[in-house]
Order: sequence, then C-alpha cells, then structure tokens
Amino acid sequence: MTNKKKCIIHSSKFKAKALKLAEKVGVAAAARQLSLHESQI
Repeated sequence: MTNKKKCIIHSSKFKAKALKLAEKVGVAAAARQLSLHESQI
C-alpha cells in the first residue's frame, strides 16, 4: 500500500504573500511560519 501525498495548489494571492514575508523575515523564517519547506518559497 502506498501513501500518496495530496498536491496542494496555492493561490496566486498566497504565493505573493509568501514572497513578501520572505523578503521581510528571510526565507527560512517565512517557510517555518507558513509550514512549507524552504525550497517551496
């Protein structure tokens, strides 16, 4: 039995917010706050 993860599709609004946050606090901190991996930002 395989455990497939569902692909989460984020809205353009969420992506823009994530980038602004990363510019303010840094990529690593933004990723932690948004529960994402650094490479996703």
